Amino acid sequence: MARYPTLVYISIFSSVLPLLIGIYKLRLVNRGLKILVLFLMIGFIIDIVSIRFITSYQVNLGLVHFYYLIEYTCIMSIIFFWQESLRMKRLFQLLFLLYILFWFCAKCTFEPFNGLYSLTASVSYVLLALGAGYTLFIVIGNRLQSLVSYQNFWVLLSFVIYYTGTLMLIALQGILINFSKEEIFLAASINWSLKILFNILITAGFLCPQTQP
Repeated sequence: MARYPTLVYISIFSSVLPLLIGIYKLRLVNRGLKILVLFLMIGFIIDIVSIRFITSYQVNLGLVHFYYLIEYTCIMSIIFFWQESLRMKRLFQLLFLLYILFWFCAKCTFEPFNGLYSLTASVSYVLLALGAGYTLFIVIGNRLQSLVSYQNFWVLLSFVIYYTGTLMLIALQGILINFSKEEIFLAASINWSLKILFNILITAGFLCPQTQP
């Protein structure tokens, strides 16, 4: 049986706490956070399903391709709903539609489901990092009280850190697959660690008593 580092499983199950808190507070949080709860649930289910492949070093590439589309859809929807400017809402809506079109075209041509997903995933991570960064800047600029009491602040911070920090690994996956197992695990530990931090920050956001419309 293949043995993966313990950090893999800590990363997977670190989403349980924010998911449970999010479900408990579902009626109290804004629409963006409701979508985030849905995303956490989908992500956790996919991670659990993927565990069966870990023991044989197999990856269901089709599932991974669709996961990145689901991730982009959920996170960009959150960013869209948190825009205060109608012009920015329209811009993020356009980016959302253009990326969906790009994704489907890619899967039908140069990036099929039985291959790697580095280009579409990298583009989505760039858009999510920039979108979250811009929205975080607006939240910081418009704050009326301490930032630590803003749910949106913690969530957007988690987006910026995670999607910026893991972008390079996603972009270089075509090169990384040629490395040894130990080297791949070492590089992947960055992703696993950032996922844990992502869930910690999400948990902090859900625990904030203050909610935003």
